[in-house]
Amino acid sequence: GGDNIVSGSVESNNKEELEEDVDLTTTTIEGSVTNNNSDEAEANGQNTASFTITEGAVTYGGKDLPYYHCGPLPADNNAQLTELIMLHGAAFTKEDWKTSGILDMLCDTNNKDDGESLSVSALDLPVSSNGEQLAMAFDALVSNKVLSGRAATFVSPSAGGRALVSLAEMANNNGSAELTRIVKAWIPVASGGVLGATDETLLQYKSANIPILAIHGDQDGMGKRVTERLETLNDAKGVELEGRHPVYLDSPEEFVQEIMQFLDENGL
Repeated sequence: GGDNIVSGSVESNNKEELEEDVDLTTTTIEGSVTNNNSDEAEANGQNTASFTITEGAVTYGGKDLPYYHCGPLPADNNAQLTELIMLHGAAFTKEDWKTSGILDMLCDTNNKDDGESLSVSALDLPVSSNGEQLAMAFDALVSNKVLSGRAATFVSPSAGGRALVSLAEMANNNGSAELTRIVKAWIPVASGGVLGATDETLLQYKSANIPILAIHGDQDGMGKRVTERLETLNDAKGVELEGRHPVYLDSPEEFVQEIMQFLDENGL
């Protein structure tokens, strides 16, 4: 009986120690991040809060749009700010960008010595949204000073690409200027809507000189067809990474590297 009591107390001690370790680790990490940010903020004259991930929501068309944001907020003196907007696929939400570590990796580029100036917004925009609804959501984020209002780079996994294809349809059908007003570059990740679009629709991106990085997983036949169509029609840069349809979850580090390289190559 005595042995059981001893082992029981050892286990509970270990548990407490583990919890203490976790708390200490968390504190240290938060402390070091805060210190780094303070140093950088003093050096760069930037707001320390801009390098943490914040959560918020805006309203557009009577609907709530929850979002995560990190990086500098728009400022008159920051015309060089790169703005990246992350949509999501049908089975996912903005949370997947966070739990996968992708949001952290992108946000962390602001802490690098080369002084990247990257604003990242991960949106819970419904995949049923069309181009008009995307434009309304964009404008709501601008009104709430999350975005500058300049055209941004969009990442659209799977069904999240519907709104980006819809913007091109609007441009093709009625000469809408929303595509060029909102989109500076497009990163579709196996966005099936590309396969159902006409050549004329997709060519709106080419005629507007909007660069495209098409990414798919090596186990995703449909995604590969999306990439190939955009390479052929739009001179898109095509990249195959290891993984399934949501390839960003299977190769998150490589996914982030490809995005950062694309932004750099195109001066975005």
